[in-house]
Amino acid sequence: ASSLKLFLDNQKKYQELSQAIAELLERKQKLVQEERKIEHTIELQRQPAHKEYQRLNRKHRLKLAFLQLAILLPLLIVAVVLMIKKRSSIYFPLYLAFALATLLKVGLVVHEYFPSRYFKYILIGGLLIIVGRLLIHFIHAIAFPKKQWLFKQYREAYERFLCPVCEFPIRTGPRRFLYWTRRTVNKIVVPAEHNEQEETYTCPVCGSTLFEECSSCHKVRHAMLPNCVHCGDEKEIK
Repeated sequence: ASSLKLFLDNQKKYQELSQAIAELLERKQKLVQEERKIEHTIELQRQPAHKEYQRLNRKHRLKLAFLQLAILLPLLIVAVVLMIKKRSSIYFPLYLAFALATLLKVGLVVHEYFPSRYFKYILIGGLLIIVGRLLIHFIHAIAFPKKQWLFKQYREAYERFLCPVCEFPIRTGPRRFLYWTRRTVNKIVVPAEHNEQEETYTCPVCGSTLFEECSSCHKVRHAMLPNCVHCGDEKEIK
């Protein structure tokens, strides 16, 4: 009788535990379903929130970009103006470095805050403008060279006894039977000639007058240099 009672008690406890486990499993399933519903609801609400966040973030980044460009672009314009107007100044390297640094910063700002496709077009457009400006500058410099550049070219050519126009050797005095180039001018041996007399000279290749009579002292002077070596008389070089 005691064994039967013990068996029945255990059976009853087993049934109670099974019932409790079943209730817990059912509760768990309900909680899982509720969790899925909540996650679905959150996901539905997250998408518009994420879009709004992206919109506000882009707006904020564009605002930062325009604020930085509002400071950098005037600085870049000032740097370019200084670089153009002060090309002959001793401070030109500083202006050039300032312009390049500002241009680099502008490029970094555009690359960081603007979409890559826009940056590509802006970069290509900027490069085209720079290349076009350089071509115009070089063409203008070749067509209308500055006088100081011409004087430097003429002076260096005279120092090497070469025609400033075509670089044909200036064969006067003891050099009349010699030949040299820009590289070999310092390697040739010039024979000594006594009673060397200066005379006017015209390049036989291009026809440029290289030595002429000075209108002031009537001695032979360089035709393509502004001042006479004898009296210092100045003439206009065209």
